[in-house]
Amino acid sequence: MSRVMRQAVLGLVGGAVLMVGCSDGTPGESARADVFDRLADSHYIAQGESDFRVYAFKDPHCPACTNLKNAVDNDATPSVEWRWVPVGFLGSGAQADAAAMIEDEKDVDGYDAVQANMRLAQELGVRSVPTVFYRGTDGEVRFFVGGEQQALDALERMAAE
Repeated sequence: MSRVMRQAVLGLVGGAVLMVGCSDGTPGESARADVFDRLADSHYIAQGESDFRVYAFKDPHCPACTNLKNAVDNDATPSVEWRWVPVGFLGSGAQADAAAMIEDEKDVDGYDAVQANMRLAQELGVRSVPTVFYRGTDGEVRFFVGGEQQALDALERMAAE
């Protein structure tokens, strides 16, 4: 099994484990409180406008990332502001595509921005994509892997509160 395929399988398995969430219905696991400040300094691409923001590490060659982006594009979470953090974990082609995404939105060197986003992901312990970080209504920063409908519904409920 290739390294890329192994990462994809581990990402899917990790997503299933992390999606268990808490008994109060909030998806994922706790993250450090400073994560949101660090993500705010990343090279992200905003979609939507809301006081309820989430950050999602997204690889342009990742099928699960594409599915999550499509769900958001189809109004799965109209009350949420998504901040996509492009990375290129799935090879040099993914890095080039992530760099082009950033350059289309921002006046920065896309390659350097992707490298910075990938370093940040590594520092935050991101092991697969998509990984979504959010601040719950209780103020706690949490994260989950994947983009299952149950998690998107929970984000939309929190954003509407």
